[in-house]
Amino acid sequence: MQKNIKIITEYWGRIDPLKIEDYLNVGGYVALKKFIKEMNPGKALEEVKLSGLCGRGGAGFLTGKKWEMVAEQKSKEKYFICNLDESEPGVYKDRLIAENSPHLLLEGIIISTLTIGAKKACIYLNGNYEKAREILGQAISQALENNLLGKKILGSEFSLEVEIFSGAGAYVCGEETALINSIEGRRGEPKIRPPYPTECGLFGKPTAVNNAETIANIPYIIQNGGEKYLECATKLFVLGGSIKNRGVIEAPIGLMMREVIFELGGGMSAGKEFWFAQVGGAAGKLYLEKELDAPVLGSGAILVVDKLADIHDLLLSWTGFFRRESCGKCVPCREGTFRLNEIAERLADGEISDRDKEAVLDILWTLENTTFCPLGKFAAVAVRDAVEKLEILK
Repeated sequence: MQKNIKIITEYWGRIDPLKIEDYLNVGGYVALKKFIKEMNPGKALEEVKLSGLCGRGGAGFLTGKKWEMVAEQKSKEKYFICNLDESEPGVYKDRLIAENSPHLLLEGIIISTLTIGAKKACIYLNGNYEKAREILGQAISQALENNLLGKKILGSEFSLEVEIFSGAGAYVCGEETALINSIEGRRGEPKIRPPYPTECGLFGKPTAVNNAETIANIPYIIQNGGEKYLECATKLFVLGGSIKNRGVIEAPIGLMMREVIFELGGGMSAGKEFWFAQVGGAAGKLYLEKELDAPVLGSGAILVVDKLADIHDLLLSWTGFFRRESCGKCVPCREGTFRLNEIAERLADGEISDRDKEAVLDILWTLENTTFCPLGKFAAVAVRDAVEKLEILK
């Protein structure tokens, strides 16, 4: 498998993200021009479906299928949302896309929005990403000046408005219905589904919500075709912890965790011995060394933990994060994350009781099976693995 393919990060550090001229000089907006002059929304949709592109935010839903569901809606008013909330610890790939390739992301947003038949797009940005907001704002202004946005794009009948909306950095707003509530000025908490956003989304209109990394693949697909993309699809991996090569790397989809950690990641830091890897951010599962021969799933974030790490610190970090980020809408999550964090504190102090040990299992089951949205389920993942694989309660 060829491991040096670059679709998103090819020009990172080689062009100035603040200059549209630099992006144009390396073939920027060629895909948009092809879409405008040689294709139509239906053809673009077919290419995206053919590409097999899946969501890069963690859920992995087929992008072409989602777009098709919106495109088929008869509503005259539709919306497209780029999800750049990214509020999970250890995950920052989307921020780097915005900071290094703002026009690549914007070109993908424009094509995506026009393909589903919408005239308004929104970038839902983590409110802490001030640098990304400034860079994206300038990219939008430059695109408007070059008739790549606004009315009658490149002399066509297509018109589009793109707006940046800064959220408050709430993890739950990474869930698309909570994100939509936030944009509408409501409390950032998930809605009951169905109806799904593809039918009744922003302001009650059909809406497609895609992760920033997902969207950044669109220009390549339109320019080179879905079949070509299918042959060389990539994923951004965020490597952290006790590993030599920390940071964001781009590599083909389908790599095993062992390859990512010990080849692309350079292996363990000097003097450190592998204990486990957490894959998928704070909500990720824990993998022991014997389990690394499996493909990387989820958001692509990998935290490598060595045997000198304090598991109590990690437990407090995981449970504290989900306790803090629970929106409080449902009792199982609101109370379960609170209780789990309390027990983690007692475990760290060496004061855990037999009753606490029994309660942990009850709380984990409750979070896994009764919470309103996935946040509660996510809160149980790492702790469940710590109990079963690391045997923290023995």
